[in-house]
Amino acid sequence: MKPLAHVASGVNVQALHWALMSNPQLWNQNKLRTQDPASPHHGLDDIWIRYAKDNCATLGEFDCEWYESADILGVKPLVMDLFKKVNGVRLGGVLITRIPAGAECKPHTDTGGWHADYYEKFAIQIASAPGQKFCFEDVEFESKPGDVYWFNNSFKHWVPNPTPYERITMIVCVKR
Repeated sequence: MKPLAHVASGVNVQALHWALMSNPQLWNQNKLRTQDPASPHHGLDDIWIRYAKDNCATLGEFDCEWYESADILGVKPLVMDLFKKVNGVRLGGVLITRIPAGAECKPHTDTGGWHADYYEKFAIQIASAPGQKFCFEDVEFESKPGDVYWFNNSFKHWVPNPTPYERITMIVCVKR
């Protein structure tokens, strides 16, 4: 089984990119993934779009709710188009993550929690530059803005950004 598959290219992400640049206050309102120096996401930036009520971490099964950031950024049509395209039956969390220039999401696997194990992960690339890659042991994928790809986060993965440009990705969790 491969850990990553390209799903689509050419999705129009320009309006979302501009909305992100116009709303810098949305970054890092929730630092659950990024504040711990031992986290592979430490030093990265997040905007939580959809997750458990009140941003809380939950051990058991839960329904996800849209956060105010979804309306501010206007992401619902883009998310729902992807959901329909992949034949989703339940929509989970939605997260926008930013890897600053010269930073890296360190090698890790996402397993052990109900949400991480239950949903499949799809990524919509919002901003990237040549040289930035989504990596697994046997796969490296250099995505372009507007690319959509599926990935299996139970495989060890990491994302280096050795470029002078930030990398922004929206992760959409879908049960099919």
